[in-house]
Amino acid sequence: MAQPITWMAVLVTGLMMTVPAEAVMRGEPARDPAGVRRSTVLIETPEGICTGAIVGPDLVLTAAHCVSARGRYRVRYLDRSFRRLTVAVARTMPHPNFDPGHGFAADDIGLIQVARPFAGDTRAATLPGGGWGVGWFSGGAPGEELLIAGFGSTERARGRDGILREALMRSAQPSVSGRGFAGLAGEERSQRPGMCVGDSGGPVYRREGRSFTVVGVLKGGTTDPGRECTSTPIYVPVRDYVPWIQSTASGWNTRVGGRGVLEMRQ
Repeated sequence: MAQPITWMAVLVTGLMMTVPAEAVMRGEPARDPAGVRRSTVLIETPEGICTGAIVGPDLVLTAAHCVSARGRYRVRYLDRSFRRLTVAVARTMPHPNFDPGHGFAADDIGLIQVARPFAGDTRAATLPGGGWGVGWFSGGAPGEELLIAGFGSTERARGRDGILREALMRSAQPSVSGRGFAGLAGEERSQRPGMCVGDSGGPVYRREGRSFTVVGVLKGGTTDPGRECTSTPIYVPVRDYVPWIQSTASGWNTRVGGRGVLEMRQ
């Protein structure tokens, strides 16, 4: 894994830490076959692992910093029995305005096209309506209950990497302001959830019954004292990037959504 950033005491990415820790910090293992398992994937990168969300038949949405390195990528996802399936990656694309040299760079959003469509028991997460300046930080109203999911390490032992976990959080003021980020916060208690190594690029879902809308992409945040994790993560609002996602998918001769239709939510 890449060396940590020593000039900034922050958790910026799941790739920039040298020692794994808890994933979706204090979250619960995903157990519902019809839940986040259907659209959340693990991404093996040249520098470690990240998380992403299926948003098309062969399309994964993640963070730009998760797809900026040269080398081999693979995507792993879970069937209904939570067995891992693996698919090769055909191509990757970080947002053209992303600056990998800036710790809290804006436009930290990227796409992956896998070599073949995902299996039939997956389901693409829907996207929010596009356009800048719509809604609070374009990522949800303050205090809205949202669901995060990630495949990061569940403890410091590397052997436990890759368990899909989920946790409920609420939208909040971001810990880093002024760069188009939205924030998340848990309950005001010492055991509140958050994100950690390997959760970068993971989805922030709005759940409505059995439908999941991916409203954000996990980026990182300021670290908790004495920890490598953050209980106040920030995310990139997806709404702001829907046109770019659509145009990139079209250029790759694929589509956003599933089963022949463009899936969008207002």
